[in-house]
Amino acid sequence: MKRYLIIIILLGSLTSCKKFLDLAPEAAVTTNSFYVTAADFNAAVVACYSALRSYPTTEIFPLVEYRSDNMYVKAFTAGSQDQYMINKFNDVSANSLTTAAWTDMYNGILKCNEVTSRIGSATFSSTLKAQYDGEARFIRALYYFTLVRMYGGVPLVQKPISVNEALSTPRSSVTGVYALIESDLNTAIAELPETYAATDLGRARASAAKTLLSKVYMTEGNFAAAQPVLFDVIKHAGYSLQSNIANVFSVTTEMNSEIIFAIRFAKSLTGGGHSAWFSPGADSTTSEVNASLITAYKADARRKLLSFTKTGSIYYINKYADVPDATTKNFDNDFIVLRYADVLLMYAECLNETSALITDITSESSPLFWLNQVRKRSSPTVPFTAAQYTSQSALRDIIIQERWLEFPLEGQRWFDLIRTKSAKTQLLKNSGTGAAPITDVPDFRLIYPIPNAEIQKVNNPQILPQNPGYN
Repeated sequence: MKRYLIIIILLGSLTSCKKFLDLAPEAAVTTNSFYVTAADFNAAVVACYSALRSYPTTEIFPLVEYRSDNMYVKAFTAGSQDQYMINKFNDVSANSLTTAAWTDMYNGILKCNEVTSRIGSATFSSTLKAQYDGEARFIRALYYFTLVRMYGGVPLVQKPISVNEALSTPRSSVTGVYALIESDLNTAIAELPETYAATDLGRARASAAKTLLSKVYMTEGNFAAAQPVLFDVIKHAGYSLQSNIANVFSVTTEMNSEIIFAIRFAKSLTGGGHSAWFSPGADSTTSEVNASLITAYKADARRKLLSFTKTGSIYYINKYADVPDATTKNFDNDFIVLRYADVLLMYAECLNETSALITDITSESSPLFWLNQVRKRSSPTVPFTAAQYTSQSALRDIIIQERWLEFPLEGQRWFDLIRTKSAKTQLLKNSGTGAAPITDVPDFRLIYPIPNAEIQKVNNPQILPQNPGYN
């Protein structure tokens, strides 16, 4: 039992898809005898996937979308104080949203660690053992990649450990966290299959690990490493863009040819649908889509097709809604983590960062060749031309702008701004113009504070120091 107590210290309390996710996950295994059969380990891996269902609403919407220039929190009112402080870059270490995200991600990591630490002694098929290990490592890498971008260096926990070990587990350096992420993803690439049976649709594939690894490399500024990995996905993984972007998110076309990895939801299962955070008009009394994003969508089909719904003068999120349950706002849409349009735009960015200017936009060596594949779907009459490709810097701005239009409310914008070192410039430029615009973005607030609850549990600044500026 003691191996489970780590979550009391590092993670908070333990909380307990369609097709393979229909199996009830093993959320609270307490005996060593459980981890024996392939069915046992499948249940444990399903628990890893099931834990991801809180990722969009606990990590992405409150800490990524509210932090970016996609959303605008209107006022410091009862029930919205924490959202307001995050949106205005005035958050503190006791913020309930940053604390919840930390706890949630380490809860997910705990589940992954149970699989990776025990799979080696299993005696069933080596191919299936490798798959289960690769799936858990992929999910763990996603969590640590999110943690390091949000908080900087964090404690690295890779196996079940005791309370005392948890108390003495120090923060790793940012470099150390990225080293583990890269190791997990490279292992996952080697272990994961590229195809599954129809009953296993939604499990992580090797191409998903490659795509996430490319994003990791780009975040580290290593475009040369990301470029061939992305090219391999483009040429060999078999993905393609949907002709109509609305089909990417429709519940009738889930797991379509554009989806590389999605968190699966099924509102027919208890706890299986996603919540009102992503419903039309969610949290509309306190926040709304930023006007600067709406302005950026002029003459662009993406806004008209699916991203937003206008009621009066207010734009609401429309991307994730199917037919809402009026009482619970329980939705069936999967939350897309990685999709092919992202691969194309990342590859265009890598070409721009690593190659000389190539003005022949029909050449696969030109960033515009790949950029326009995404652009033409939504704005077929206004593709980018060679005349706009005047410099590496100019095209860099074009690509980041295109990513803003393509991926609003998908958990991309804030991380893109941080990765390109343009957060301060863009946030001040695109700040809301209402009663509470952003007036300053201090450098130290480009990462979040370590939750005060965790600092107090460890109570040793040599082991778990607070991020500078938040002391």
